[in-house]
Amino acid sequence: MKKVNKTILLASTLFISQAIMSGTYSYAEEDYKLDVDESLSEDIGEKEASTSAEDNSIATYDEDNLDRILSDLEEMGYANTSEKELEASSEEDKAKESGEKELAPEQEIPLKEISGDKGPADDQNAKEDTSKDIIYYDNSSLDDIYKEVEAHEANTSTSDRGNSSEGRSASKSDWYEEDSKVYHKDSQGNLSKGLSEIDGKKYYFANDGSLQTNKKVLTNDSYYEASDRGILSTKANAWVKVNGKTYRTDENGKIYKGLTKVGNDYYNFDGNGVLTTDFKEIKDGKLYISNKDGKITNPKNFWVAIDGKTYRSGDDGKLVRGARNIGKYTYVFDKDGVMAQNKGIMSAGRFYKTDKRGVATNPKNAWFDYNGNKYHTNVNGYVQEGVWEIDGNYYYFTSNGLQKNTEVTQGGVTYKVDGNGLAKPVDNNIKGSKNLDKAMEWMFTARRAGLTYDMHWKNRNSDWAADCSSAVYRSLIYGGFLKQGSAVGNTETLFKLGAAGKVMYEISESEIRYGDIFVSGRPGASAGAAGHTGFILNRANDTIIHMSYGQDGIAVTPRKGYMGDSSGLPVRYYRLVGADSDRLYENKK
Repeated sequence: MKKVNKTILLASTLFISQAIMSGTYSYAEEDYKLDVDESLSEDIGEKEASTSAEDNSIATYDEDNLDRILSDLEEMGYANTSEKELEASSEEDKAKESGEKELAPEQEIPLKEISGDKGPADDQNAKEDTSKDIIYYDNSSLDDIYKEVEAHEANTSTSDRGNSSEGRSASKSDWYEEDSKVYHKDSQGNLSKGLSEIDGKKYYFANDGSLQTNKKVLTNDSYYEASDRGILSTKANAWVKVNGKTYRTDENGKIYKGLTKVGNDYYNFDGNGVLTTDFKEIKDGKLYISNKDGKITNPKNFWVAIDGKTYRSGDDGKLVRGARNIGKYTYVFDKDGVMAQNKGIMSAGRFYKTDKRGVATNPKNAWFDYNGNKYHTNVNGYVQEGVWEIDGNYYYFTSNGLQKNTEVTQGGVTYKVDGNGLAKPVDNNIKGSKNLDKAMEWMFTARRAGLTYDMHWKNRNSDWAADCSSAVYRSLIYGGFLKQGSAVGNTETLFKLGAAGKVMYEISESEIRYGDIFVSGRPGASAGAAGHTGFILNRANDTIIHMSYGQDGIAVTPRKGYMGDSSGLPVRYYRLVGADSDRLYENKK
């Protein structure tokens, strides 16, 4: 067997030290993602500056490789042999190589295969990683190694060296170099590939099994940087770029995914951990988007399109809802904040038509169709509900549009609606026309129904509210003194009716009786709180019935002090023309 002397061993060791000292210890900069083609990765050494050729730093090797070195040297026949014997043996071996055909030729270890330390130099179990192709040295002196080899050789028989269990184990699990690439075999003799943990340290091997060094390695949930030795380390709380994409690591080196707070700001990372710059989301009624740096903001007065729908934020950053004037146009947004386009939409009692840009118009005093139903707007653009006179005819509407073939009571008047939606009033419960008892019936029915006081133009004619003058007008219509569908006036128009003398005429206070009307205030200035009206109920008891603001409903009260006279308003009295009555309600309280 061919022998190796101490001088050769020393030369090999010095060659290794020189190769390592001149190697590149660059910071990991290039990218390597486990699911990315290896061609997208570059060695960091190609981009980073290498250490100076004059760098005298000392390479550190694993201290547990001594047994492995001894074992290899024993197999070479090194122990207990002098230098002269080694030289003689070398000459003898040359002759044997040329003459003894039956012996297998010995293989000299190529220098290039022991000149570099591309495996895990500090592998804790390197003594088990013995192979014929690569040897790892520690930093002990060769003289000390030589002495230990001699002692070990003296106690080991030649026949035991190749067959030891340690030797068998070493042949199955090892690091080795081939074509300037480093590989690793596991205990089963299989090439390590992908992310691998070896003796407590993580490495990454490409698909061909080659160890990756000076790389950025990205797994499904973690980011690593491979050193020039191939050992993977995490990078905590850092922004990192891999293949042009930005990621953020936590304190354990894992990559963030989803909405994440970094410092005082929020960022969004997709399912692969990549920072997004096109984040758009609506949460709790607010709009959130990411800027070009990925920072998430809540913009004010901002237009945005998400999944083909258009939204707008207001001054407070919340989504706009309902009709809004923005610039010189009107837009309408539904309950979810989506802008209406190319369709009709209801908002706050009004109907709007929108074009493809979302610009909205509100038709006034017009018929329109919406969701298969027919509606009508008044002069202010509000959608009408209840019984309304339109072009000389009465129609009945609900929130579901024009109604047909039904009956409805509004303002004390019952209407029958035909198949075309036309509403016609039905006679009241008391026979005869221009009947005071009919008028009084409306007042007491309204009191029983609990109508409240409300001067709003829309509510004063509703089934749930009235003011003083609308109550009198609605009673006169019900009693037959005014035509069905007549306009409901106020104290000013009552003064005019009294002056005209056709519906009623003025009388003195001393003449008042059941069914007469009082109107307080000054003609021309009696609107609102400056006027009041109602009916005389019982002259003997001096009571009146009226819609009272103070009692928030129809009330029977004393006449004096309740007609507006307590505020200094003058009071006038009127009698209805052609009135008939059985005084059915005179004594009602």
